[in-house]
Amino acid sequence: MWTDDVGNNKAWPGVQMTATSESGVYSYTLTGDFAKIIFNNGNSGVGTSQTSDMAYSNYNGYICDLTSNISTGSWSVYGGDVTNPTTPITPTTPSGDGTTVFLKNTANWIQPRCYMWNSETDKDSSWPGANMTKVEGDVWVYTASKTFANCIFNPGGDDGKTADLKNIKSGQIYDYSTGTWSDYDLSPLQIKSYSADPGSSIYTGVEVTLSATAVSSEGTVSYKFSANGTTVRDWAAGNTATWTPTTAGNYTLTFDVKDSAGNENSRTLSVTVESDANVTSPIIKKVTPSDNGYVKTGTAKINVTAAGGHTGTNLLFYKYEIKDPNGASNTAYYTLSPEYSYQFNTEGDYKVTVHVQASDNSEATKTFTVKATGGDIPTEPTTQQIVTQPTTSPITEYELGDVNKDGVIDIKDATYLQLFLIEKDGYTVTKELGDFNKDGKLNVSDVTAIRRFIAERG
Repeated sequence: MWTDDVGNNKAWPGVQMTATSESGVYSYTLTGDFAKIIFNNGNSGVGTSQTSDMAYSNYNGYICDLTSNISTGSWSVYGGDVTNPTTPITPTTPSGDGTTVFLKNTANWIQPRCYMWNSETDKDSSWPGANMTKVEGDVWVYTASKTFANCIFNPGGDDGKTADLKNIKSGQIYDYSTGTWSDYDLSPLQIKSYSADPGSSIYTGVEVTLSATAVSSEGTVSYKFSANGTTVRDWAAGNTATWTPTTAGNYTLTFDVKDSAGNENSRTLSVTVESDANVTSPIIKKVTPSDNGYVKTGTAKINVTAAGGHTGTNLLFYKYEIKDPNGASNTAYYTLSPEYSYQFNTEGDYKVTVHVQASDNSEATKTFTVKATGGDIPTEPTTQQIVTQPTTSPITEYELGDVNKDGVIDIKDATYLQLFLIEKDGYTVTKELGDFNKDGKLNVSDVTAIRRFIAERG
């Protein structure tokens, strides 16, 4: 270990480390503060095996695992017993029952930190924050002692830190490379996105498009949409549905997904619906055909249901813009008619934009796609048509290490166990399945043992 222009703990190749009670694990107690570290096999010259020059910052109680990468390894909290010191090491990352955030550490920080706060006087810890815990790959996690609204991810200082991240949500992951948040999901059926369009300024009678995207590693996905517990559209393959609220109020929208292997997942979204009575600006409630709706080739009509515009003459004026599959445009300028006849003569997608203008020149617009076909208009397959039941019998006995009980020991089990150890809600592990190194305890050393087993198995 050393610090540039200051000195080292000992001349190369360094200090011999001390074997611990766990096979393959060695420890060393620092004699000073150093900024860099190299692990090596003690040889100088031919046969030397060593890591790269690695930055070191407050890794007391951490282990560097060289199993999968001899050059840089991977740091994590070590939960096993060591002979030097003789007492178990206490993880430096506190675990609470408050806000949990994940970081996709694409910056390759050796030890990411998380600084959380609500105000100048209400902070989770002093700058630069608490150490995060590695989950898998480049994903790290931190759980605070209570709920916090803001955070900053950093490598232990200002260099490379993120901006102030406001209004954070527990259970989400921040991608350092893209600067975006998303839900962090380890299940075999993952919901990648879910939304309501429009998501705000929703009025009674307005069509709201509900959509979700889910990915399953085990089966075919189907979707169900609900509003305040009432089914908007029951299980089917299509990932969109139309909801038309008739009563003003607060609504909880539920996006349910399941796959043919029996996995289920769900997300919720809160929206507010307002009454359209006496609204000054125009409101487009509905268009026919709907977005991505089908029409037969030949003459067809576009119909608009609009409201609002309660000002001046109380009249609404309509304008229609249509671009055919070949890129040719047709525009019908403002008229009082909410209906427009158009010949969809070419098969393909038509881009339609409807403008609704009030007498005070305030305007609402909606752009949607109309699909023209010369054949039969397709119908959405039902769940019964696309979902089959698993053909294998359910597994009732599990191998040591299969902590998520999916019938195979892989990196998902190591991740699942680590989330259990940091007391993440919804994760349960028994000692019979989790004590992989058979030392009678359930701790981070079992996570390391599972990862080593996976790496050696190949």
